[in-house]
This record gives sequence, structure tokens and C-alpha cells, in this order.
Amino acid sequence: MKPTRAGIGLAVVCVACFVLGRLFGTTEMFYLSAICLAALVFAVIYTATAQLDLTVARTANPSRLRAGTPARIDLSLLNLARRRTPVLRVQDHVQNSSGASLLLAPIKGRDRSEIAYRLPTRRRGRLDVGPLDLTLGDPLGLTSSTVRASDQVTLMVHAKLIDLGVLHARAGHDPTADQQPIRALASGGDEFFALRPYVVGDELRRVHWRASARTGELVVKQEERPRTGRVTVVLDRRRSVYDEEGFERAVSAALSALHAGWRGDDALRFLTSASPGFTDIRSRAELDAVDEQLAMVTSTEGASLVRTIDEITRVGRGGTLILVTGIPTEELNAAIEGARRSFGLIHTVLCQPVASTSIPGAIMHTPESDFQAEWNEAQHRSTTIRTTTGGATTS
Repeated sequence: MKPTRAGIGLAVVCVACFVLGRLFGTTEMFYLSAICLAALVFAVIYTATAQLDLTVARTANPSRLRAGTPARIDLSLLNLARRRTPVLRVQDHVQNSSGASLLLAPIKGRDRSEIAYRLPTRRRGRLDVGPLDLTLGDPLGLTSSTVRASDQVTLMVHAKLIDLGVLHARAGHDPTADQQPIRALASGGDEFFALRPYVVGDELRRVHWRASARTGELVVKQEERPRTGRVTVVLDRRRSVYDEEGFERAVSAALSALHAGWRGDDALRFLTSASPGFTDIRSRAELDAVDEQLAMVTSTEGASLVRTIDEITRVGRGGTLILVTGIPTEELNAAIEGARRSFGLIHTVLCQPVASTSIPGAIMHTPESDFQAEWNEAQHRSTTIRTTTGGATTS
């Protein structure tokens, strides 16, 4: 328990009135001093004897936070005592901000109160929230007492996810693309072979209503679609080709490209210019694991994108290659041209503003460009070229 500013001021007035009463022999000053003292004693006793019996639940909404996407923290406070609580000040500390400070009206006995505040999600990465403190005081506002109601928790702000058009990979020269294990959470296809529990994000048209009514829980049809292509997404982590904002756009572009390839039901793999090998993505859980990885990835020195391109050209060929980088160099241009002999299609996403580039069909993801529109246009263009080429071959 500690005095507030008002409490300290009243204590000063109490002492001053007493001193003036002694100096001038004024009875009224003694009366004023006694009134101030009585108010201070009442405040101390009230605050010292006040008890809180609350449970606090803190929930992030949405459950998966995205950089640049509105989010909030929902607080649920349950009063377990029979009597109502006093007016409370809720102070929740939030990393890189002044935190949230809210006044909470009295909660009746055995009742619940719900409050919320906005959460800053400007940057991806770890975000510490808490501890949460409840401060109560006397009705006169002379004293206050703070109670620790909830400990600190660490939330993860994931990279911004851009809704790109579905990416259908080229089969290219990869003979194993259609031999990959069937994706456990495939959302497309025509052949029904199993049921599984409903998860957030599943299409409602996939719900098996009769089986759901029988089990009492939502279940969806799991469907099989053979993989006919492969998508390889490579994130350039070289610090020399980005500024800070450019690298954030690159991480977002790589994650968005992975989701676009996932919806295309092709074999999917991911790597960075600083990683020793591939990460094969065969299930939604593995895609979410890469999402978690990208939430904490940083740029680095010494990572060679050219060497990475050479390695993936030797290890596995065919399909669609998506390179996410910043400022292109002549050495990189030469490596991309060399890789075109091995991959059915190569998309290069540039996330740093450049005056011009010699990479044909480069997709720009800069503050001045419309990444979604350029991506969709590139997909349409590649599909048109593939159709035209296929028609010429047939004839």
C-alpha cells in the first residue's frame, strides 16, 4: 500500500494546520487538522482491509497474430467473492509501448467482467505482454494498493500474410513430384477417402454433415489429389541487398508464396540462402512450423543466394522455383538464367526498390507496387505461355 499524490497533499495540509493552530492558538486549525487525519486513517484502513478474489484470463484475438493486422487482448475477470469489488485500475504491460491502462467498474459477487484493448502488431517477432496489475484504492483516492494478477506471457507476431492467387507448379523435369506422400490436410480434389476433425480454415462445403450429426463434432472429408508439380521457395537472407523494411517485405512474400503453393496441392519445399537444406512441407502442421520459423528469421552476412541456387539445381530439378530477394546483381542474374534449364518456371520477387532490372518478368514487392496484382499477372502470363506452348507441341 502506498499514498497517492492526493494522500500526500492531504498529509501536508494536516501537518500545516496543526502547526498553524499551535502558533496562533486557532481552534479551527486543529479541527481541520483532525478532519484531515481522520480521512487519512479511513483511507489506510479501507485499503489495508480490502480483499480481492479474482481470476484473470488473457486471450489474444486472433489466436495467430500477423504483423500489420489489427489484434486485441481480451481480458476476462471473474469475481469469486460474495461482495462486489471496488473500482479497479487494470494495468497490462506491453513490450515496446506504454501498455494498457483501463478503469474497471465494480464487479458484483460471483459475476464476470470482460474488457479488451488493442495490441500493437507493427513488427513480427516475440511480443511480451504482462505482467498484469490490479490497483485498488479508497473512495477518497488517498491511498492505493497494487496486486499482481497475471504473469508475463510471450506472444508471437507472425509475418504478414498476403492473399495471393493459387500457384500451380510446373512439372518440369522432376520425375518424383507425383510420388510424394499425399498431403494429410489437402483441401482439394475429387476422391474422398477419409474423415478427420474440422480445423479452423476448412471450407464448410467439405463438412460431412451426417457424420458430424452422428459423432456430435464437426468432421470434414479428407480428399486425395496426386501431386503433379513441385514448388520451391527460396528466401534470400543477405543483409547487403535489403534495408530493414525490404527484408520484412521479403519474409512476407516468401510466406505468402508458400501458402499460394500449398493451395495448389503440389509438392512444396522451402529453404533460405543461409540454411543447409530443404524443409519439405507435407502437412498443415509443417507449414505452420515454417510460419513460426519465419516469425523469428533475421537477415545475415555471408549467405550466398547464388550458391543456394546451384545446390538446388543439382539436388532436385523441375517444377517452379520462386526466388525472393532484394537488389539483384549481375552474378545473380547469371545464376537465374542458368537455373532456367532445370526448372519449368522461375519467378523472381524483388522486395527492394530498384531503378531497373535485367531479370525478365520480375515481380516487384515494394511500397510503390501492387504485389498481389503483379503476382496474379505473372501467374496468368505463365499459364498463357504454357497453354500456347502445349498447343504448339500438340499440333
